[in-house]
Amino acid sequence: MPAQTVHAVTLESILSALKARAAAGSQADLLAFSQAFYARVPAEELELRSSDAWAAIAVSNREFAARRVPGVAKIRVFNPGPDDGFGTGHSVVQIVNDDMSFLVDSVAIALARHGLTSHGIVHPVFPVVRDSNGDLQAVGEGAAESLIHIDVDRLSGEAEMVALEASIAAALADVRAAFGDWELMRERMLQIAGEFNTRIMPASDHTRAEAQDFLRWAADNHFTFLGYREYEVTQAGHARALVAVSGTGLGIMRGTEDSAKPRPLAGLAASDLPPGATLDPLILTKTNARSTVHRPGYMDYIGVLKFDAGGRAVAEQRFLGLYTSSAYNRRPWEIPLVRQRHEAVMAASGLGETSHSGKALRHILETLPRDELFQSSVEELSATAMGILALQERARPRLFLRRDRHGRFY
Repeated sequence: MPAQTVHAVTLESILSALKARAAAGSQADLLAFSQAFYARVPAEELELRSSDAWAAIAVSNREFAARRVPGVAKIRVFNPGPDDGFGTGHSVVQIVNDDMSFLVDSVAIALARHGLTSHGIVHPVFPVVRDSNGDLQAVGEGAAESLIHIDVDRLSGEAEMVALEASIAAALADVRAAFGDWELMRERMLQIAGEFNTRIMPASDHTRAEAQDFLRWAADNHFTFLGYREYEVTQAGHARALVAVSGTGLGIMRGTEDSAKPRPLAGLAASDLPPGATLDPLILTKTNARSTVHRPGYMDYIGVLKFDAGGRAVAEQRFLGLYTSSAYNRRPWEIPLVRQRHEAVMAASGLGETSHSGKALRHILETLPRDELFQSSVEELSATAMGILALQERARPRLFLRRDRHGRFY
């Protein structure tokens, strides 16, 4: 029996399948859209479906992208039927949006929170022209838009699909807020760093300079800005409270000041600031809320304290975000503030940096998780590093615990 010919699925074979589907008048438009839609799909991915299935998916996405209100993400979650011709039994998520950073990452976070696995994604970005009504007029010029088509685990009912769509919409709204205000938040951090030369603060000149350098370092592509807000310490009855300042929110914290309830100082950044003490003007910690943008971990928190003439904290300027991968790849002695702690631990150890134990301690500090270096005090960092060093002389299991200075986690 002669061997059967296997036809490879290629962009050309998909376009041929589309020609059979489209009316003559709409063929050119559909082919231009589909060519842009599949331009970056690897050849091995195309082999996972038939040309007819990919053609059906292109038609579906072109129809979905036909109209979109500018500045708003368009989302739908549905279960394709047998007549749709998609070739799988999965549920489908389709999104049309303005192009911006972190879209796919943030959608993936929303899917994971619903316990869903992605079984394939097409994510082209290409320029399109729309008229004043948002109708798609042409492909290949105009403003860049992101289109996302994802196959996910089959959803059993309408309620699940509505809930997933709402989660994705909330995540993409956070992406838009952070992306839109990113430069404003970065400029705000640099402005605050510039004010450190004249601000009143109960800190040494060296600590002041290190804190200033840290803010500039963070703003130099070492911190992904998600939100910013200012707070003032006010008297609420018999207790002092931290209150959001109206109109100061940016990113994911823009316009939410009125819903942010005054909170007692206990456990917050300004609670352990007695007048007259020498203090670090920066608070580096984690929030107790997970990010919906880019990465699913707890957000990083950089708080800048403002002091009155008596050295008492009276306000806080709070940045929320995520340290970038380049921040986590830096060595301790390359990071402002952290290098100060690194030097203090090395000095307190009494070990020469060229000695065997001194080199081992330096290596321990270099390989500790960066979050420990950012958040630990010199005393905490020294206790952990010296404890690990001691294990080299007597190997045994040991657990090291550090309590967050604001009592929110260990």
